[in-house]
Amino acid sequence: MVDLKRILLNAFEMLLKLPFLLHALLPKSTPLRQHQQQLRDSILLKHGRTMEDFVREVTRLFEAQLHPPALLAISNELQVQFRNRLQDSSACMLPSYNHTLPSGNERGTILALDVGGSTLRVALVELCGRQSLIEPMRILEMRSWTIDSSTRALKSDAFFDWIAAKVSEMLEKDKHIHSNDAPLPIGLTWSFPVEQTSIRSGNLLKMGKGFHAADDVLGRDLGELIMEACQRRNVNVRIDAIINDSTATLLARAYLDASTRFAIILGTGCNAAIHLPVTILGPEKFGIRPSSWHEKATHVLVNTELSMFGKGIFPTTPWDDVLNDNHQRPDFQPFEQLISGRYLGEIVRLILVEAVRTAGLFSGEMPEGLSVPYSLDTLTIGTIES
Repeated sequence: MVDLKRILLNAFEMLLKLPFLLHALLPKSTPLRQHQQQLRDSILLKHGRTMEDFVREVTRLFEAQLHPPALLAISNELQVQFRNRLQDSSACMLPSYNHTLPSGNERGTILALDVGGSTLRVALVELCGRQSLIEPMRILEMRSWTIDSSTRALKSDAFFDWIAAKVSEMLEKDKHIHSNDAPLPIGLTWSFPVEQTSIRSGNLLKMGKGFHAADDVLGRDLGELIMEACQRRNVNVRIDAIINDSTATLLARAYLDASTRFAIILGTGCNAAIHLPVTILGPEKFGIRPSSWHEKATHVLVNTELSMFGKGIFPTTPWDDVLNDNHQRPDFQPFEQLISGRYLGEIVRLILVEAVRTAGLFSGEMPEGLSVPYSLDTLTIGTIES
């Protein structure tokens, strides 16, 4: 979190200081420098503070809690929240049906379907074995599509039909890669909460990140919804596994490195998966599972839904609070709102808007489009910071 806040501050300060970099580089006697000084005096008179004052205040608010005692206190409170939710939460610390890690001996060709917060990826992947003389894991073909705001707004069948259309598009283009008449096995990575009911099925929960696909089908089986959409397009596939993005990251790495026990996602959203002893979780967390599963499972892969932690624990700035107050689901994913790609650009935009209105940034003139929520994306901020 410290590094992300530092990156955010660096990018923000670069944006705010552009007018003053020119001022500092000019010779003291030039008319332009004199104009810059007059402008600064005018801003101070009109707004009561200069841009330098504003930058100092922003820096103070972001860095106020970044000292060891405060960070240790945050860590201790988070540990309490983690332990509590390992016992009784139905929204996070979700045990999957995966209770073993890859042996590294698995082989075959599968279709990897990755539904993320901003991108849909479809890939044909060949597993050759950890000890293979060639690559242990090869991507034979991969395509990706941006999930824009109009796609996020799609509900139920419309969203899953869109996914099926992209799968069909890729397989039709690359059908020479997989010509077998047998259904192509799919490993589905779902970057949203799901209540697993088997290795290949799970009930939809609220999605977050601005998605509406689950709104009318909460509690429906995700595997069935995907398969029904594929059948409507005559796509010859079968769902073999449904896992969360963080769990998929852990498993993919564990296929290559047997020591892997933890994985983290930092992208459009944030999440983490961990391989834990089953005894750490409350018994009710497992729902109704076959006795054969419990007999075999000593450990289980847990989708933490890390984005949902930290309410009342992580310090926030006024701009974090504005973002949360205007969110479709306030407090739903408090940690994600502080650190993820979905929201960092919006936090910077809110700061810039305040700088225009109260500190005379851009001579107090609001640039066209800057007042539109989420008009400044994190990719742009990252490009400036880099």
